Amino acid sequence: MSTTGNIRHPHHDLLCAEVRSWYRASAPELGYQVVHRGFGFYGREPGNPHSARILVERPCLNEIEELQVDAREFFGNVEIDIWVDDHETDATLGPALLRAGCHLRGATIYLAHVGAPPAVNPLANVSIESVNATLLKEFAVVKLKGFGNTEDPPSVGRVAQEMASREAELRAGGRCRLARVGDEAAAIIGYYEGNDRLVFNLATRVPFRNLGLARLLLTTVLRDAHQRRCRSVIINTNPADTPVNWYRRLGFTDEVYWHRSYLSPPIR
Repeated sequence: MSTTGNIRHPHHDLLCAEVRSWYRASAPELGYQVVHRGFGFYGREPGNPHSARILVERPCLNEIEELQVDAREFFGNVEIDIWVDDHETDATLGPALLRAGCHLRGATIYLAHVGAPPAVNPLANVSIESVNATLLKEFAVVKLKGFGNTEDPPSVGRVAQEMASREAELRAGGRCRLARVGDEAAAIIGYYEGNDRLVFNLATRVPFRNLGLARLLLTTVLRDAHQRRCRSVIINTNPADTPVNWYRRLGFTDEVYWHRSYLSPPIR
């Protein structure tokens, strides 16, 4: 993967191997199972039909139909998320997947922070709380509103599903923080704790954007990781979205993993 023009993390090769391994192994503490089959790594959460994912392990340009048949035998007739995490393979396999009826979902890059953490600049009337069971619902609502770019209340079922996911992550070493403006829950961040921290959620509600809340949350996590001597802090994002340039300005300059995602629809 190319990092031309970017500053690399001192443990670049180790981080590339580490992040790559996350999606090739089960995570029972998160309720996620991975099985190694002929076409790659098949992952799912038992009981959740929307979690079906295949990480393609090898070029299979002339075996797309066989891949789809094998996927349906394993997952059932559900929508399947097919990942390709090698640029050269994607250059030929991606167009073949599209011709076979898959839909391009987009790409995701994982950027490691390089250098000293930026300063944490407190904001007036803003407080940050660590999320526990009593704050999970507020966290879930802020996350759903922020990612949905809407102030419409999310459905009860969607909030319950989000809370269940966050509960599993908290049990598995995930950490969540909530920023308030006065008494209003306004922004959130979620990350996995460890020697390599992965930031997996960062969102601000529409009325509270452009106040510096996301920067405050992210720099707080970076500063804390630096003090705890974590090896790295990594964040993932769509390279076509605006936030990627903001992350790079904050010091997330080293691309340590990449994948492109294709959705294979169920047979109607």
